[in-house]
Amino acid sequence: LRFPLQMEGLQGALAAIQGAGGAVANSAIEFRAGKCKYQGTTVRPDPRKGLVRVQASSEDQLMHLTWTSRVNGVVEDDRIIFPGEAAFSYVEQARNNPTNSRVFLLKFAGSSERLFFWMQDPDASKDEDVIKRVNARLNAEEEAPAAGAASLGGMDQQQLLAMLTGAAGGEAAG
Repeated sequence: LRFPLQMEGLQGALAAIQGAGGAVANSAIEFRAGKCKYQGTTVRPDPRKGLVRVQASSEDQLMHLTWTSRVNGVVEDDRIIFPGEAAFSYVEQARNNPTNSRVFLLKFAGSSERLFFWMQDPDASKDEDVIKRVNARLNAEEEAPAAGAASLGGMDQQQLLAMLTGAAGGEAAG
């Protein structure tokens, strides 16, 4: 059987696959982390289990960074962050800390506000990837698909559309 391609439907489907206004673009970056309290010159960990999530809100379309207790599910911190307003980084001073060497900082530009987190995921090999992904999302940069995520074989929407319309000669086989 042969079915004619409906270009508008195909373009909409491709946009959704790539996340242009779809669920993929709004997918959350999340990682298990506790909060830390900044007291004077010392950062002290809050022992509670937590989850940090960076995601555009479906309600206001703004980028939110939230901290949620994994014990009771309560969102305790919800910060709206605009592109270029904050940076997420590793705290070098914590590297030799015998208790927790994986402390991270969300620093706001043009402000003294700082949020510290301590990583609770046991796999430290993911830390650099988390930093890159959080910063890309906070700065509204295009993200590469995560390992194992569905992709379009390295093609963008226009390349895939050209391939499908050129190879099918305006029709799709079924």
